[in-house]
Amino acid sequence: MVGFQLEKIDIKKSIGTFITMVLLIWLIAQISPSFTNKYKKVPVFAQEFVMGKVLSVEQNDLVRDPYVEGRYNGSQKYTVLIQEGSQKGNEFTVYNTLSSLKSAYAYEGLEAVFTVRTSTDGKISVWLYNYRRDKALYALAMVLIILVILIGKNEGINSLLALAFTAAIIVYVVVPMMWSPHPILIAIISSIIICLVSFLLIAGWTRKAIVASIGTLLGISLAGVICYSFGRLQDLSGVDMTKGESLLYLAQDSNFKIKSLLFVSILISSLGATMDIAMSIASSGTQIVRTKPDITNKELFVALINVGKDIIGTMTNTLILSFCGASLPLAMLIWGYDMSYMQFINIPIIVIDILQALSGSIGMVTSVIFTAVAFVALPKRKGE
Repeated sequence: MVGFQLEKIDIKKSIGTFITMVLLIWLIAQISPSFTNKYKKVPVFAQEFVMGKVLSVEQNDLVRDPYVEGRYNGSQKYTVLIQEGSQKGNEFTVYNTLSSLKSAYAYEGLEAVFTVRTSTDGKISVWLYNYRRDKALYALAMVLIILVILIGKNEGINSLLALAFTAAIIVYVVVPMMWSPHPILIAIISSIIICLVSFLLIAGWTRKAIVASIGTLLGISLAGVICYSFGRLQDLSGVDMTKGESLLYLAQDSNFKIKSLLFVSILISSLGATMDIAMSIASSGTQIVRTKPDITNKELFVALINVGKDIIGTMTNTLILSFCGASLPLAMLIWGYDMSYMQFINIPIIVIDILQALSGSIGMVTSVIFTAVAFVALPKRKGE
């Protein structure tokens, strides 16, 4: 009978680990700005994104959008009460323009996110920025957390802490340090830290964790090198990526090296899947050795490669499908405009998407070999 009894969770150990990781994440969040704020672009306008409530709608000149169901085109005029920020308690008249691309429809009683912008001459402008959607995300995240803890117990708690740590490293270190003189080096070091901390949380200081870290880092490094090298040979850079052109405006006023974006993006995007494969191989190796302690290194290596064969097919498919899913609107444009093969296969953004999928898959496949070699080469520790 499968049970989900709470007492099976090591409460003391989990609390200790939780406090340690929370303090570590807090330190990262506190220390990061002292190194990264100098790279941040100073905004031209002072603006806030705050909650507001629509008190009344005075004018509605709207028609239903002919292309997007449930949306409107036209304009609105309404009065909004700002509920937080520097203008809390003040009322403003807002003119709202709706289109197929931006259709935040306002109605009496609507509570949404408003932009409050103060220009250099002190003039205040207010408009409807977007509906509030974060509460739904919090609820969904809570469902995931509960399920992971109920099913995973201590390992589930540790995996959530590893996820939070990974998010902190990416948000507070990798992204802002893209403006530093050495973004690729920072990304590699960050990946090493993410791997070590994640695997140590999940598997402890074991041969399995060390081997999985080695396999992951070698795999994603190879993928990044392939992507970066191919990109340079084919005159591709971060500016050709989705939203890459917007970064040009930031690059003009900073030291942002946009070419490094290709390497870093493939490093981050393939990290999770490669970690899965490396840990699966390392876990399989641990079980094989426990079942057959007298197995030779050659037999162990062959067994691990055979395990990897079954994993490779689905994980490679998973990575490529994730890239395809992200590029689905682009694929629809290709089909809709009836582009020829020679036309669309040479569009930079399509080449980059395919390049990322292929190089990421190469990194995952080779991580099987790297992990197997590392597992065989690393001496067995006592008790493992």
